[in-house]
Amino acid sequence: MESTNTVPTKNKLKRFTYGHQFEPAKFTLVEILQLCKECQPNRNTLETHISQRYFSQHSQQADSQLAVENISKLAMNCFLSLRAYQLIDNLEQPRQYKLTDIAEEILSHGNNNLLVNKIFTSHILNQLSGMALLKAIDAINSRGEEPQLESIAYELQERGYAISPNAIYTSTMRNWLALAGVFEREYEINWDVVSDILGINKDCIDELYTLTPGQKHFLLSLLNLHVKVFTPANKIAEHTRSIYKLRLTSKNLVKDIIQPLVNLGLIETEKTTGGRGAKSNNVKLTTKAEFEVLAPLLKSIANETRLSEIELNRTFEDVVNDLNHPDKHIKGKALELLAIWMIRLTSLRFTKWRSREKGKGEVDVLAASDRFVYSRWQIQCKNTNKVDIDVLAKEIGLTFVTGADVVMVVTTGEFTREAYQYAYRMMEVSRYYMILLQKDDIERIKQDKTNIVEILDKKARRVFSKKELDVSDEELNEIETEENFNHVNTELG
Repeated sequence: MESTNTVPTKNKLKRFTYGHQFEPAKFTLVEILQLCKECQPNRNTLETHISQRYFSQHSQQADSQLAVENISKLAMNCFLSLRAYQLIDNLEQPRQYKLTDIAEEILSHGNNNLLVNKIFTSHILNQLSGMALLKAIDAINSRGEEPQLESIAYELQERGYAISPNAIYTSTMRNWLALAGVFEREYEINWDVVSDILGINKDCIDELYTLTPGQKHFLLSLLNLHVKVFTPANKIAEHTRSIYKLRLTSKNLVKDIIQPLVNLGLIETEKTTGGRGAKSNNVKLTTKAEFEVLAPLLKSIANETRLSEIELNRTFEDVVNDLNHPDKHIKGKALELLAIWMIRLTSLRFTKWRSREKGKGEVDVLAASDRFVYSRWQIQCKNTNKVDIDVLAKEIGLTFVTGADVVMVVTTGEFTREAYQYAYRMMEVSRYYMILLQKDDIERIKQDKTNIVEILDKKARRVFSKKELDVSDEELNEIETEENFNHVNTELG
């Protein structure tokens, strides 16, 4: 959920889901998707059938060139809307498309209109701009104003969306949501229906929207780290600072961050010691947070990765243990889940799952972040004893296809000396940044998931020192030995 406490800037504007000539008054969802399936994969064929079936009577001058062009534009808008609603997706070949998984799921329940409407509404609220629309309308209603296209658009603009006051996209989405009973009257929201579809009650939705950026991102760190047992709050705060680049002061952490989340029933806390010089509070997620916040988050990831929520709920430790399982299938699944955990722990966003490029090899995960210097990540997990230079060279070669800036290779074994030399040399002479995580790193993360921040920061400092300050490996080793010594003494003190 997005916090409304941040002021949007021009480069943070989000696009509202496009919807034009895509109305339930024109066709049922199953009907238009069935047509898409029949015409798949040819976009020209689909647009021709759409124009003939739904827009042929749009102009009285049916024989004029202008009328033909207008009808073609209407069919094109319908196609673009289907794509914006993630019901179809472009293929690599020009003017070709395919149905998405959600479209196939809807078609599989084509005889059950109630279920179809519920599935599509859940998709709109979870994956598209549906929740933003409901919150905008709810805000207008609470002020005693009348929701209209213009006022809804202006409300969305205030919430950081780039949308014209004359755009009909909000009306299109409202009409689809209405089929599932989300609206009792034209703009009166039935939150009981929304809660039933999302599995999150209205109070929890409202609470999440009132969180400050610090509270929201601290909670996101807890969710990404899957903190179900008491963990030092300062460890979570370190994760929040490093991943989300926020300033969280230790002095006000309890007052500004922890206590408000406790009051909302989203986290639990306990003091480790009392009196002067007390240690950091311990925190963990509550059952409410797990079921009302974590579950929808995992469901969203599951739709991207095609992994079940049961698999995604498995602990990091459980996943790592399965990497040594004698069954190859179980080992392979654990390796995929390890990639999920790498993304979850660093708060990246999925862009592609197991992307295959013809003749170019395979990448386990492509992810992106707007919080790191490098925005596009390519992550490969290897379950081998040794990873040599050829694996890293292959990953760098794939970046010409993926456009990645950061290449992370995670192995349950170890990297050879030549692999490390290649990685450092590659970073010295190119724009690429390589992150190599091996079994000892995984073990440290297994002991304490917040250790990933220290591990990644340490690797980044080493690269910076070598590339920008021309510090030798020997000097770096001396510096790191001294840092570790001071860190241990601080912990003992």
